[in-house]
Amino acid sequence: MSKNPTHPKGAGRAGGLSTFVLMAAVLLVSLPAFAQTKLVIPEANISASASDSNLPIHANDGSLSTRWSADATTGTQWLQYNLGGCYKIAFANLAWYNGDSRKYNLALKTSDNGTTWSTVFSGTNSGTTAALKPYTFGDRPAKYVRLESTGSDVNKWVSLSEMEIWTQGTGTCSGLDRTRSPGENFDLSDYQLQTLNSSLQVKFVDPINTYTDKYFYTDPSTGAMTFYVPSGAGSTANSKYPRSELRADTTWHMGGTHTLAVSMKVLQQPATGQIIIGQIHGEQTGGSELLKLRWTDGDILMGVKKNFGDSEQKILIKSGVALGENIDYVIKLVDSTVTVTVNGTSKSFTYNRASWSDVDLYFKLGAYSQDASSNGTYAKVAVTALD
Repeated sequence: MSKNPTHPKGAGRAGGLSTFVLMAAVLLVSLPAFAQTKLVIPEANISASASDSNLPIHANDGSLSTRWSADATTGTQWLQYNLGGCYKIAFANLAWYNGDSRKYNLALKTSDNGTTWSTVFSGTNSGTTAALKPYTFGDRPAKYVRLESTGSDVNKWVSLSEMEIWTQGTGTCSGLDRTRSPGENFDLSDYQLQTLNSSLQVKFVDPINTYTDKYFYTDPSTGAMTFYVPSGAGSTANSKYPRSELRADTTWHMGGTHTLAVSMKVLQQPATGQIIIGQIHGEQTGGSELLKLRWTDGDILMGVKKNFGDSEQKILIKSGVALGENIDYVIKLVDSTVTVTVNGTSKSFTYNRASWSDVDLYFKLGAYSQDASSNGTYAKVAVTALD
């Protein structure tokens, strides 16, 4: 794919153009659209469950005349690549020994830690070619890639001629287990969940433990704790907006130091373009939102109230934070001054402590959509770290 097609000797301009178009079409069919860079995997980073004289490194030597082989009579055999870092995997190219006449049972998996695995593909090869064939990964971030097989439709031997890993650049690996619920990946023992039921009305889950639903779940690609809320769904008391949100059970009064640190991304915005991604809220009604951290069409603002019951004052912290861009934010309240830091940029605000002294405060985070219309849009937020 790195070389331009050459014209056959003596071919005219029209013939050369036809040849170029034909070869381009073949390339488009045979390779994923966004193939970028083939990773160089050192021999020391290649391992396998077993092998005969056809060693694991033979699947990484650039030759289809060599292979890795292992007897799967007693169970699944695997070949594993340590990528040496976290990469966005575009696809894996696999070539099977006698793959033009055998169908191998296979699974392709990724991992952030080499212990917990997520399946990208499960099935068989085509059985019609022994050449390299791509299996797409959808830019899934990973540090390890593993091939598993139980043999072919001919025998119980696994024989792989070559495996290439192609990437679109470095990725972000959270170390989260993609197969576990949010409550198993994060310490949510001090939180209750405000989510939606089947009638799109707000319900409360406490304790969260292993709970998951379509509005609160683990992303199968990244392991992120994901909050999803459709516009126009039901709301809690004293609000007209829907939410999928965590609320801390522990409350406190203004004074001392209280900190919430979150790494997250806004993946989808509602029609209004506004989502509240973090809060310091109060138990009392009538204007007890001490702080609202807003994502609004790429701008991140802090909404604050000098006194209990005041109208919200909005302070811009960061502009141009696109959908899918990582957001690291810290909300830190020290005595009566709050400092919010977003991707290294900080803004502070001081409250009238006397006005807030009797308010029971607590943290919230997630997706609190600011769209009350049933317009088919939704808010979606993914959290990869919570402290």
